[in-house]
Amino acid sequence: MSESGKPVKAYDHEASMERKESELALWEQVWTYPQAAAWERERWRWNIVAMWVRTFLTASGPEAKAADKTALHRFGDQLGLTPAGLRENGWEIVRDEVSDRREATATEEVPAARRQRRLRAVGE
Repeated sequence: MSESGKPVKAYDHEASMERKESELALWEQVWTYPQAAAWERERWRWNIVAMWVRTFLTASGPEAKAADKTALHRFGDQLGLTPAGLRENGWEIVRDEVSDRREATATEEVPAARRQRRLRAVGE
């Protein structure tokens, strides 16, 4: 406590580095979400993504306040991370049927007769 009675926070290098690592991990994760395809085209949203990441960690912490959770929800709406936010942005997340087919084709077993035909020697 300071002389004025207000709490004083001291710099904690280890805690700062842990926070940085948490933010980077969450930043990397959130860019795998389907909404990231839209964010990538709209660079102005990148700062909002950064604020969402930082606010998410704050709102998840033990010292979170109601205002932190409200801000998190508002950022989530702006980024389409909530059902209301998806509607506000005019976005819809649909199943990637092409990817499903690609994966199914990749896992199908090739019949032995076809494998042998492809591996036939040519010439002498």
